[in-house]
Amino acid sequence: MSMFSDRWFASARYLLLLLLSLAMLVACTGQPVGSAPPVATAPPARTATPVATVTPVATAAPAPTATSMATVTPMATATPAPTATPVPTATPDPVAGLTIPALRALRYGAGELVIGERYASGPGYTTYRITYPSVDGLRLTGLLHLPDGTGPFPVLIANRGYIAPERYQPGMDSRVFSDYAAQRGYLVVAPDYRGYGGGDAGPNAFYTGYYLDVLSLIPLVQRLPMAREGKVGMWGHSRGASITVAALTISDQLAAAVVYAPAPADLAVDYARRFQQSGGDPGTETWPFPPERDPDAYARVSPLTYLGATQAPVMLHHGTADTTVASSASIAIAETLRAAGKDVTLHLYEAGPHTLTGAQEQLYLERSLTFFDQHLRVLDTNEN
Repeated sequence: MSMFSDRWFASARYLLLLLLSLAMLVACTGQPVGSAPPVATAPPARTATPVATVTPVATAAPAPTATSMATVTPMATATPAPTATPVPTATPDPVAGLTIPALRALRYGAGELVIGERYASGPGYTTYRITYPSVDGLRLTGLLHLPDGTGPFPVLIANRGYIAPERYQPGMDSRVFSDYAAQRGYLVVAPDYRGYGGGDAGPNAFYTGYYLDVLSLIPLVQRLPMAREGKVGMWGHSRGASITVAALTISDQLAAAVVYAPAPADLAVDYARRFQQSGGDPGTETWPFPPERDPDAYARVSPLTYLGATQAPVMLHHGTADTTVASSASIAIAETLRAAGKDVTLHLYEAGPHTLTGAQEQLYLERSLTFFDQHLRVLDTNEN
């Protein structure tokens, strides 16, 4: 009995321990023993997918809103660059207001010519200082050579050549011709040009300032009481001769013109001449830019381009040995005038210099006065 009870107690004890172990296992897992399927389906592993579903947050609208920034690019590309293309067309004309047609469009003759003090006298005439206004508002000076007598006298305007301002004296380079013509009954007016003789200085690009000085003088001289009514004659030497050529293309108030050893009427050729003679520095005041920069602009300011508009007969004189201005300048003017059907005479003086002397000078003076007499002298019909 005791042996049996000992074995029973041992079995009962073992069974009790087993039940306690199972109870503890159930308490820990929360599932009955043997119900393994929940572990196999292990939904907790799938519950991690909510973390993956956070990806909408990553794709959240910031990325799309970046596209809204991209849509701003049309404003960034807002066509300022294309609209900048009008700038080339808006480039100012480098010779605006300086072309022969532009100078034709101006109205000359405002104000009056004032005769001042006696300056000198010669055989048969007296010389006076004058002042007058230019069309661009400058106060200019010059000389008036008045023949003895009551008049009225036919009028000549005498345009001198270039002289350095520091050595200029009124009458230089025009005195010989003026003396010759005044003694023969012509009223001769010789402008000093802007910046000379105490007159106002002013712009002179492509020598157009000098053109204005001479063109302004024409109607003022015509209104003088001692001047014969009608058109005037014009004489010019060297630079003054090129001014005379320009005046022929602008004014219709010239009855005849004598052009003596003129600078080239093609300003691109004249620029090349001045560039060489000046050692590469012809001066930006007169030559704002070289002809290769804008050949068309040079053509539009060159009197040679407009010689077809000349109405007055022209006589040219040039020495073939001229080293200041080659005689080809006169030849080019004469050929252009002939091609346009104009009245032109060219006299070349063999081996003659820029300023003729001796017998050649006398011949040129005689030819010039005969020419002016033919076109300016108005004979009294009652005269025998």
